[in-house]
Amino acid sequence: MILKFNFEPIVKNDFINVSGSTLYNREQGYGFETFKFRVDVPNGNYDIKLALRNFKKDVTSATVMVFPRRLMIKDAQIKRGDIYEEEFTVNVKNEKIIFEIETDGAEVCSIEVKEAQNPIVIYLAGDSTVCDQENLPYAGWGQALGCFFKKGVSISNHAYSGRSSKSFIEEGRLTKILENIKEGDYLFIQFGHNDQKDDKRHTEANTTFKIMLKVYIDEARKRGAVPVLVTPVARRHFDENGKIVGSGLHFDYPKAMRELAEEENVFLIDLLQMSSQLFEKLGVEESKKLFVHAKPGEYPQFPEGVEDNTHFNMYGAYEIAKLVVEGIRKVNLKLKEYLR
Repeated sequence: MILKFNFEPIVKNDFINVSGSTLYNREQGYGFETFKFRVDVPNGNYDIKLALRNFKKDVTSATVMVFPRRLMIKDAQIKRGDIYEEEFTVNVKNEKIIFEIETDGAEVCSIEVKEAQNPIVIYLAGDSTVCDQENLPYAGWGQALGCFFKKGVSISNHAYSGRSSKSFIEEGRLTKILENIKEGDYLFIQFGHNDQKDDKRHTEANTTFKIMLKVYIDEARKRGAVPVLVTPVARRHFDENGKIVGSGLHFDYPKAMRELAEEENVFLIDLLQMSSQLFEKLGVEESKKLFVHAKPGEYPQFPEGVEDNTHFNMYGAYEIAKLVVEGIRKVNLKLKEYLR
């Protein structure tokens, strides 16, 4: 399956020629929806080739996201007269690709969509700090991970808000991953935030938490995939000395995860350690910029403002995803060969 769209005034015979007046309808299967370009495709993985041109400024920038607000290109710099081309691979679970392009002067020349041939898929299992957050200003680090990879690696984000290692399994979310995961794929597993909650999601760090995580490890390995444990990202909880403390460090859950990684000979990315170091380096005030902090009236859904020290905005999600990439390099995953 190959779909090629041309957005320039010059007609190209081997492309579908579209303009700003080409509105989306289901029968057609493509078109604009409120300044976003939508293409209907079956679920799966797709290679995207995107071309942008700068006619207007000495240098312009462009950021590209695909539904649901997955960051694929961040702040590409395009000189006047230049054409910028980039390729990446996206995972589709909702039978549509929606392109959202933020730019201060670049214009889209073309978009090509082609079914990916046997890409490496990174499956993400986790909670709200990882998941695809559809509503501004929230974002999970899984939404930003794709922009660090070349074509050939796809991110399939199955993380979901409020889930623990236990409830994720009980709700059948791991089963959905296991239906598709194949040899050579990866399963990144980050839990701990909700395992510590005193309700039916609860697990004990040194017993049931480890038991649950071992299910993910064993099932991934049965299918020839590579499990990767990711310690839970820190919360922004400082003490008077500017150190992350208490529930910001998730009690005994990260320690249990580190022990299990050693016991089972599993790759481990210590995101807790890296993120707490980042927050402490930034400091009490500067670290707020990573999280959902807003003044009254800044967002309609928060008329009185918001101070959320657990969840990230897109800038924060990008910075945390950067730490995950640092971890990929540090533990020497073969995936590092596909990093941009």
